[in-house]
Amino acid sequence: MNEQKAAPNYSVPALEKGLAVLELLAEASEPLSLSQISDKTENSTSQLFRTMTCLAESGFVIKDDISGKYMLTLKLFELANRHSPLEHLLQMANLPMQELAWTIRESCHISIMQQRQLLVVGQVESPEKVQIIVSVGATFPLARTVSGRLLLASMPDSSIEMTLEHDPDYCSMSDGERALFWRRIADIRRTGISTAVDESFIGMKDTAVLVGNPDVGVTAAVAVTQLTATRQSSEPHKVVAALRQCARQINERAGLSYELQKPSLIADAV
Repeated sequence: MNEQKAAPNYSVPALEKGLAVLELLAEASEPLSLSQISDKTENSTSQLFRTMTCLAESGFVIKDDISGKYMLTLKLFELANRHSPLEHLLQMANLPMQELAWTIRESCHISIMQQRQLLVVGQVESPEKVQIIVSVGATFPLARTVSGRLLLASMPDSSIEMTLEHDPDYCSMSDGERALFWRRIADIRRTGISTAVDESFIGMKDTAVLVGNPDVGVTAAVAVTQLTATRQSSEPHKVVAALRQCARQINERAGLSYELQKPSLIADAV
Protein backbone atom coordinates (compact mmCIF):
# COMPACT_ATOMS: atom_id res chain seq x y z
CA MET A 1 0.00 0.00 0.00
CA ASN A 2 1.36 3.40 -0.99
CA GLU A 3 1.84 5.75 1.89
CA GLN A 4 0.54 9.25 1.36
CA LYS A 5 3.30 11.81 1.56
CA ALA A 6 2.92 14.47 4.19
CA ALA A 7 2.45 18.00 2.88
CA PRO A 8 5.67 20.03 3.11
CA ASN A 9 5.87 22.44 6.02
CA TYR A 10 7.08 25.85 4.89
CA SER A 11 6.32 27.70 8.11
CA VAL A 12 8.93 30.09 9.51
CA PRO A 13 8.14 30.44 13.23
CA ALA A 14 10.44 33.41 13.86
CA LEU A 15 8.97 35.35 10.94
CA GLU A 16 5.43 34.44 11.99
CA LYS A 17 6.10 35.80 15.48
CA GLY A 18 7.43 39.05 14.05
CA LEU A 19 4.45 39.55 11.74
CA ALA A 20 2.02 38.77 14.56
CA VAL A 21 3.70 41.42 16.72
CA LEU A 22 3.55 44.03 13.96
CA GLU A 23 -0.17 43.39 13.40
CA LEU A 24 -0.84 43.52 17.14
CA LEU A 25 0.97 46.84 17.59
CA ALA A 26 -0.79 48.27 14.53
CA GLU A 27 -4.19 47.50 16.06
CA ALA A 28 -3.27 48.62 19.60
CA SER A 29 -4.45 52.05 20.73
CA GLU A 30 -1.44 52.49 23.03
CA PRO A 31 2.09 51.08 23.48
CA LEU A 32 2.29 47.53 24.85
CA SER A 33 4.68 45.94 27.31
CA LEU A 34 6.50 42.71 26.58
CA SER A 35 4.19 40.83 28.96
CA GLN A 36 1.11 42.27 27.23
CA ILE A 37 2.45 41.22 23.84
CA SER A 38 3.21 37.81 25.29
CA ASP A 39 -0.36 37.39 26.56
CA LYS A 40 -1.98 38.50 23.31
CA THR A 41 0.25 36.44 20.99
CA GLU A 42 0.42 33.42 23.32
CA ASN A 43 4.21 33.35 23.20
CA SER A 44 6.52 33.38 26.21
CA THR A 45 8.41 36.57 27.04
CA SER A 46 11.69 34.73 26.53
CA GLN A 47 10.61 33.74 23.00
CA LEU A 48 9.50 37.29 22.20
CA PHE A 49 12.58 39.05 23.58
CA ARG A 50 14.72 38.21 20.54
CA THR A 51 11.83 39.05 18.19
CA MET A 52 11.35 42.49 19.76
CA THR A 53 15.09 43.15 19.74
CA CYS A 54 15.27 42.30 16.03
CA LEU A 55 12.27 44.50 15.18
CA ALA A 56 13.75 47.37 17.16
CA GLU A 57 17.17 47.04 15.52
CA SER A 58 15.48 46.97 12.10
CA GLY A 59 13.61 50.18 12.90
CA PHE A 60 10.08 48.77 12.82
CA VAL A 61 9.37 49.27 16.54
CA ILE A 62 10.72 51.49 19.27
CA LYS A 63 10.95 50.80 23.01
CA ASP A 64 10.13 53.64 25.37
CA ASP A 65 13.06 54.25 27.72
CA ILE A 66 10.82 55.05 30.69
CA SER A 67 7.87 52.65 30.45
CA GLY A 68 9.69 49.90 28.58
CA LYS A 69 6.66 49.53 26.28
CA TYR A 70 6.82 49.00 22.54
CA MET A 71 5.17 50.93 19.70
CA LEU A 72 5.43 51.00 15.92
CA THR A 73 7.66 53.51 14.16
CA LEU A 74 6.73 55.07 10.78
CA LYS A 75 8.92 52.65 8.84
CA LEU A 76 5.99 50.49 7.69
CA PHE A 77 4.15 53.63 6.58
CA GLU A 78 7.23 54.79 4.68
CA LEU A 79 7.60 51.44 2.93
CA ALA A 80 3.93 51.32 2.00
CA ASN A 81 4.06 54.76 0.42
CA ARG A 82 6.98 54.02 -1.86
CA HIS A 83 4.41 52.59 -4.28
CA SER A 84 0.95 53.95 -5.06
CA PRO A 85 -1.60 51.93 -3.01
CA LEU A 86 -4.26 52.63 -5.63
CA GLU A 87 -2.02 51.44 -8.46
CA HIS A 88 -1.35 48.25 -6.51
CA LEU A 89 -5.09 47.74 -5.94
CA LEU A 90 -5.82 48.12 -9.66
CA GLN A 91 -3.09 45.62 -10.54
CA MET A 92 -4.54 43.12 -8.09
CA ALA A 93 -8.02 43.61 -9.62
CA ASN A 94 -7.16 42.36 -13.09
CA LEU A 95 -7.31 38.59 -12.55
CA PRO A 96 -10.46 38.58 -10.33
CA MET A 97 -12.20 40.80 -12.89
CA GLN A 98 -11.29 38.36 -15.67
CA GLU A 99 -12.82 35.54 -13.61
CA LEU A 100 -15.91 37.68 -13.00
CA ALA A 101 -16.40 38.34 -16.73
CA TRP A 102 -16.12 34.64 -17.56
CA THR A 103 -18.42 33.63 -14.71
CA ILE A 104 -21.34 35.91 -15.56
CA ARG A 105 -20.56 36.30 -19.29
CA GLU A 106 -20.67 40.09 -18.97
CA SER A 107 -18.07 42.84 -19.31
CA CYS A 108 -16.98 44.61 -16.14
CA HIS A 109 -15.08 47.79 -15.39
CA ILE A 110 -13.37 49.47 -12.45
CA SER A 111 -13.57 53.17 -11.61
CA ILE A 112 -12.10 55.64 -9.16
CA MET A 113 -12.96 59.13 -7.98
CA GLN A 114 -10.70 61.77 -9.49
CA GLN A 115 -11.15 65.55 -9.48
CA ARG A 116 -14.74 65.12 -8.28
CA GLN A 117 -15.64 62.90 -11.23
CA LEU A 118 -15.92 59.17 -11.80
CA LEU A 119 -12.99 57.96 -13.93
CA VAL A 120 -12.98 54.50 -15.57
CA VAL A 121 -9.46 53.11 -15.18
CA GLY A 122 -9.84 49.52 -16.34
CA GLN A 123 -12.21 47.05 -17.96
CA VAL A 124 -12.43 43.39 -18.91
CA GLU A 125 -14.52 42.34 -21.89
CA SER A 126 -17.20 39.66 -21.88
CA PRO A 127 -16.38 36.40 -23.70
CA GLU A 128 -19.69 36.77 -25.57
CA LYS A 129 -19.85 38.12 -29.14
CA VAL A 130 -22.32 40.83 -28.11
CA GLN A 131 -21.10 42.89 -25.18
CA ILE A 132 -21.32 46.29 -23.50
CA ILE A 133 -18.01 48.10 -23.14
CA VAL A 134 -17.33 51.20 -21.05
CA SER A 135 -14.28 53.02 -22.40
CA VAL A 136 -11.21 53.30 -20.19
CA GLY A 137 -10.52 56.97 -19.54
CA ALA A 138 -14.18 57.98 -19.75
CA THR A 139 -15.50 60.27 -17.02
CA PHE A 140 -19.00 60.42 -15.55
CA PRO A 141 -20.80 62.45 -12.86
CA LEU A 142 -20.53 61.08 -9.34
CA ALA A 143 -24.05 61.77 -8.13
CA ARG A 144 -25.83 60.31 -11.15
CA THR A 145 -23.94 57.03 -11.57
CA VAL A 146 -24.03 53.73 -9.72
CA SER A 147 -20.25 53.60 -9.19
CA GLY A 148 -20.09 57.29 -8.28
CA ARG A 149 -22.70 56.95 -5.55
CA LEU A 150 -20.96 53.82 -4.29
CA LEU A 151 -17.67 55.69 -3.83
CA LEU A 152 -19.47 58.62 -2.23
CA ALA A 153 -21.29 56.30 0.17
CA SER A 154 -17.93 55.11 1.52
CA MET A 155 -17.28 58.67 2.76
CA PRO A 156 -18.78 60.51 5.77
CA ASP A 157 -21.80 62.71 4.99
CA SER A 158 -19.76 65.88 5.56
CA SER A 159 -17.17 64.76 3.00
CA ILE A 160 -19.89 63.93 0.47
CA GLU A 161 -21.41 67.39 0.87
CA MET A 162 -18.00 69.01 0.46
CA THR A 163 -17.25 66.93 -2.64
CA LEU A 164 -20.60 67.80 -4.25
CA GLU A 165 -20.70 71.40 -3.09
CA HIS A 166 -19.92 72.77 -6.56
CA ASP A 167 -20.91 69.70 -8.58
CA PRO A 168 -23.20 70.90 -11.42
CA ASP A 169 -25.24 67.69 -11.52
CA TYR A 170 -25.91 67.68 -7.78
CA CYS A 171 -26.56 71.43 -7.68
CA SER A 172 -29.12 71.11 -10.47
CA MET A 173 -31.12 68.45 -8.61
CA SER A 174 -34.55 69.29 -7.25
CA ASP A 175 -35.33 68.74 -3.57
CA GLY A 176 -37.01 65.46 -4.47
CA GLU A 177 -33.99 64.27 -6.47
CA ARG A 178 -31.67 65.14 -3.60
CA ALA A 179 -33.86 63.24 -1.18
CA LEU A 180 -33.70 60.21 -3.52
CA PHE A 181 -29.92 60.60 -3.76
CA TRP A 182 -29.49 60.43 0.03
CA ARG A 183 -31.88 57.46 0.27
CA ARG A 184 -29.71 55.69 -2.27
CA ILE A 185 -26.59 56.50 -0.24
CA ALA A 186 -28.26 54.99 2.85
CA ASP A 187 -29.27 51.86 0.90
CA ILE A 188 -25.72 51.40 -0.41
CA ARG A 189 -24.31 51.63 3.12
CA ARG A 190 -26.88 49.11 4.33
CA THR A 191 -26.43 46.51 1.56
CA GLY A 192 -22.92 47.15 0.22
CA ILE A 193 -24.37 47.18 -3.31
CA SER A 194 -25.12 50.07 -5.66
CA THR A 195 -27.57 49.38 -8.48
CA ALA A 196 -29.90 51.19 -10.89
CA VAL A 197 -31.98 50.40 -13.97
CA ASP A 198 -32.43 52.72 -16.99
CA GLU A 199 -30.31 55.45 -15.38
CA SER A 200 -27.64 56.17 -18.02
CA PHE A 201 -29.42 54.41 -20.89
CA ILE A 202 -32.85 52.84 -21.26
CA GLY A 203 -32.65 49.06 -21.20
CA MET A 204 -29.52 48.79 -19.09
CA LYS A 205 -28.91 47.79 -15.49
CA ASP A 206 -25.77 48.78 -13.58
CA THR A 207 -24.52 47.00 -10.45
CA ALA A 208 -21.37 47.91 -8.52
CA VAL A 209 -19.46 46.89 -5.39
CA LEU A 210 -16.69 48.61 -3.47
CA VAL A 211 -13.09 47.37 -3.34
CA GLY A 212 -10.24 48.73 -1.25
CA ASN A 213 -10.42 50.22 2.22
CA PRO A 214 -11.99 53.63 2.91
CA ASP A 215 -10.17 53.74 6.25
CA VAL A 216 -6.85 54.18 4.42
CA GLY A 217 -8.23 56.26 1.56
CA VAL A 218 -7.91 53.59 -1.15
CA THR A 219 -11.21 52.76 -2.85
CA ALA A 220 -12.51 51.80 -6.27
CA ALA A 221 -15.78 50.53 -7.72
CA VAL A 222 -16.12 47.34 -9.75
CA ALA A 223 -19.25 47.43 -11.88
CA VAL A 224 -21.21 45.35 -14.38
CA THR A 225 -23.53 46.85 -17.01
CA GLN A 226 -26.15 44.50 -18.47
CA LEU A 227 -28.89 44.70 -21.05
CA THR A 228 -32.20 44.16 -19.28
CA ALA A 229 -34.03 42.75 -22.32
CA THR A 230 -31.88 39.78 -23.33
CA ARG A 231 -32.12 36.04 -22.86
CA GLN A 232 -28.45 35.61 -21.94
CA SER A 233 -28.26 38.10 -19.04
CA SER A 234 -27.33 36.51 -15.73
CA GLU A 235 -29.90 36.57 -12.94
CA PRO A 236 -29.48 39.56 -10.58
CA HIS A 237 -28.63 37.51 -7.49
CA LYS A 238 -25.92 35.65 -9.43
CA VAL A 239 -24.37 38.93 -10.59
CA VAL A 240 -24.37 40.28 -7.04
CA ALA A 241 -22.81 37.09 -5.66
CA ALA A 242 -20.14 37.08 -8.37
CA LEU A 243 -19.35 40.77 -7.78
CA ARG A 244 -19.00 40.17 -4.04
CA GLN A 245 -16.66 37.26 -4.69
CA CYS A 246 -14.62 39.42 -7.08
CA ALA A 247 -14.33 42.19 -4.49
CA ARG A 248 -13.30 39.71 -1.81
CA GLN A 249 -10.56 38.29 -4.07
CA ILE A 250 -9.25 41.73 -5.00
CA ASN A 251 -8.94 42.77 -1.36
CA GLU A 252 -7.30 39.48 -0.40
CA ARG A 253 -4.76 39.82 -3.23
CA ALA A 254 -4.09 43.42 -2.23
CA GLY A 255 -3.61 42.44 1.42
CA LEU A 256 -6.51 44.55 2.66
CA SER A 257 -8.56 43.37 5.63
CA TYR A 258 -11.49 45.79 5.32
CA GLU A 259 -14.86 44.03 5.69
CA LEU A 260 -16.66 44.69 2.41
CA GLN A 261 -19.17 41.90 2.21
CA LYS A 262 -22.56 41.62 3.88
CA PRO A 263 -23.82 38.19 2.72
CA SER A 264 -27.00 38.36 4.84
CA LEU A 265 -28.12 41.35 2.81
CA ILE A 266 -27.70 39.88 -0.66
CA ALA A 267 -31.47 39.42 -0.99
CA ASP A 268 -32.01 43.09 -0.13
CA ALA A 269 -29.59 44.20 -2.84
CA VAL A 270 -31.38 42.47 -5.69
